[in-house]
Amino acid sequence: METEQVLKRLYVGGLAHEVSKAELQERFGKFGHVLDTEIITRQDDQGNPLKTFAYISVSISDADLRKWGTLQIQLAKESFLHRLAREREEAKLQQEKPQRNGQMSLLESLKKAGVVDFHMKAVPGTEVPDHKVWWGRCGEN
Repeated sequence: METEQVLKRLYVGGLAHEVSKAELQERFGKFGHVLDTEIITRQDDQGNPLKTFAYISVSISDADLRKWGTLQIQLAKESFLHRLAREREEAKLQQEKPQRNGQMSLLESLKKAGVVDFHMKAVPGTEVPDHKVWWGRCGEN
């Protein structure tokens, strides 16, 4: 088993532009003795930072270095189970809210859209939810 510490120069890319040498030395010091840290920030013509990366000289064994392999870190999508739980909770809250009159919310949305003086007319034969049936056989109420 290889336990001999060897000086290696590592490339670390995709760093935040605000990263400091002390932060990198602290993080990589857990894996070996950090001898030198060089942070490089590439800038565009106006001096805005485009890309920040670092070279870190660290004494580390080859076995420990192989454990790292190639690291790629990206933001992950939200977990399906977390999203499902969140959506169920939102649906539960929607059901617990008192139901509003559909016509009122329609009128409010029309007002927000800039429609003024809107009048609705009933269409014969159209069922209106939560309304008593007003037609019947002749002479019945």
